[in-house]
Amino acid sequence: MAFWLQYWGRSDKRSAKTITKLSMIFGAKLLVPVTFVITVFSSYIMMLQTTDTSVIELGATYLWYAFPVLILTHVVIVAESAMRSSGDAVTPLVLGAVTIVINIALNFWLIKGGWGLPAMGVAGAALATTISRLLQVLFIWGYLKARNHWLMREQVLDNATRLWASYKSLAIPTTLNAVLWAMGTLMYQVIFGHMGTTELAVFSMMGPFESLCYSLFFGISVACSILLGQSLGRDEFEQAFNMSKTFIKAVLVFGLLTGAGLLMGRETILSWLNLTTPELHPLASPAMVILCCAIWLRMLNLIIINGILRAGGDNKFCLRMDFIAMWCVGLPLTASAAFIFGLEFKLVYTCMLVEEVVKFSLCFHRYLKRYWMNNLTLATA
Repeated sequence: MAFWLQYWGRSDKRSAKTITKLSMIFGAKLLVPVTFVITVFSSYIMMLQTTDTSVIELGATYLWYAFPVLILTHVVIVAESAMRSSGDAVTPLVLGAVTIVINIALNFWLIKGGWGLPAMGVAGAALATTISRLLQVLFIWGYLKARNHWLMREQVLDNATRLWASYKSLAIPTTLNAVLWAMGTLMYQVIFGHMGTTELAVFSMMGPFESLCYSLFFGISVACSILLGQSLGRDEFEQAFNMSKTFIKAVLVFGLLTGAGLLMGRETILSWLNLTTPELHPLASPAMVILCCAIWLRMLNLIIINGILRAGGDNKFCLRMDFIAMWCVGLPLTASAAFIFGLEFKLVYTCMLVEEVVKFSLCFHRYLKRYWMNNLTLATA
């Protein structure tokens, strides 16, 4: 996204359109084989997370029906990033909201059945996700076409060799970072899955709630990235740094208030997540307390990494940082707590969050050093 932002800050639409095309092609080349592997070997992937045969069968079924989602999501992310970078943040929000409503309606219909369709269960949930994501792609394309948007109207560069080289220098570390993070997230699921089906159920239910909390701050990080990226593209470095300080202070205050509010309403949240049963509540309640107390730190990391460092193209550092925090600290510590020391669920969950402490210490030091303050457009000017 950093390239889009900085070229838009320079009012260079042709380069921005070229980057959009390069992103679509680059992502598709990566995701097609990944989708194939995930779909064909879905049962084996589920076996990594649990030994419960019923869970493995349901998970494999879900992956089969949801196989196009990765590629469709890639198209949505690239298009929305280009739109947001050019100042249109409302349209992706509206179309995304419409898609969520459709997804909920389709889930209700396909899972339970009705109107001539039998109940599909887990397969229905996956199919609902696939259909709604496809509709989102069509909505975006229809909007861009109807508005004669610059993404449709603008021509790409005739010779994009230098731009492609610069793009790869950012895209490859970012892609490796995403793969590293996805594999690490899977490994956390493996750890909790092998602790027991109940532990995996609690961990899996906490995940969507945590993602919902992230969404509250994701918009702030996008706004931060847009403003900083455009300023950096115009060589307004001091203005960019001052804006970044404002965003960090705002997220810290908002994060602490959000965490306090969630902590006071944690029992209601557990009820919404269906984690109040006698088997699940003793594990979920302390984990929810830990999550609420740590949410401010996670949100600070989100704004510093996605909103600030990546806006200046500091992607290689983000790759190294994630490897150290997740693979050298978080995962070994969590696995040791679970399998070597045999600690209870809440302590293992706490060990997982040590990763965030390491991330913050590395990222905040990097932020203060200002290595992220780069005008990426100079390399292709």
